[in-house]
Amino acid sequence: MTGQQDMNDRDLLDFPGAGRLRAAGKVAPPSADAVAAALAAVRSAAAGRPAGDGQAVELELEREPVAAVVPVRTWRRRLPVLVSAAAVVAIALGVAFQPWSDSGDVQRSPAADRTAVQEQTGPAPYWKVQTLQWMRSSDETQRRDGAYKTVWLSRSGTREQPANGLVQDYSREDTGGMAYVICGKPVMWDDLKKLPTDPAALRARLVGKATGEEVAEDLYNGMEELLSQSPAEPQLRAALFKVLTGIPGARVTERVKDSTGRSGTAVDLDADTWRLRLIIDTGTFHVLESVDTARNDGLSWGPQKLRAGDLIQRTTYLSVGPAWEAPRPSPRT
Repeated sequence: MTGQQDMNDRDLLDFPGAGRLRAAGKVAPPSADAVAAALAAVRSAAAGRPAGDGQAVELELEREPVAAVVPVRTWRRRLPVLVSAAAVVAIALGVAFQPWSDSGDVQRSPAADRTAVQEQTGPAPYWKVQTLQWMRSSDETQRRDGAYKTVWLSRSGTREQPANGLVQDYSREDTGGMAYVICGKPVMWDDLKKLPTDPAALRARLVGKATGEEVAEDLYNGMEELLSQSPAEPQLRAALFKVLTGIPGARVTERVKDSTGRSGTAVDLDADTWRLRLIIDTGTFHVLESVDTARNDGLSWGPQKLRAGDLIQRTTYLSVGPAWEAPRPSPRT
């Protein structure tokens, strides 16, 4: 660490209680009196200082211990005052508080928050995915608006909880654990950290020696699986997206909205009589929605004859992220 950095750190931590803050680490939840005192201190600090560049300090206090996020200022001289107010709350709430370098206004991404949590507690054992799924029935009279489902993926397999609330366990001891199948080959949960983040090297690793007309579709489906249902880190997600958009025949359209109104980048691929579409948030490289439609008029779907563009199935990814617990499987009846 350079002398200038040492000086900056001393400046940032030059406030009453800094020594206690560094030594506190993780402490027990605060008492009601401690929280009240912290709030009073913050209000007092805010009342005695101008807002500066017009950005308010926002601290969200809940009954559960939470991390206080303070927007970074572009004017370093104001930063110690902001840190001091937040530090009082952090000490009272038992929250680990760390100073950061001033780099302008920063918007934290979900991936950044997830990484910070992992650094404190280690990788989560589950990856939780909540979806809303719609599938066209072969009988037009049986069409439904959609079905909610939650999935917990882990090294050993998956647990699913559909709308009926029953939790089903699908362990994968037969394959040695959870596997994502890409071009006919398994990629295990622990293999994700070993995959290259250079797009060309990643594609070569995933495709291997596979050849034929089905490679493009298999690779496309594999990219969907990894981007939507795996705990891949941000750098790997960015590389997977590059591989996806580089598939021969793939078409990219920006500023496309999914069925819930969220905006993302669509990647389309024609696959036989179907047209596949993934809508991806290119800020986090998470899948927002997967949509399959009829490619041509006249596609038979049971007694139905579909027209080009008719919806066949759709999966909307409502939320994804790490989880430290999963529900127990429901008793078998």
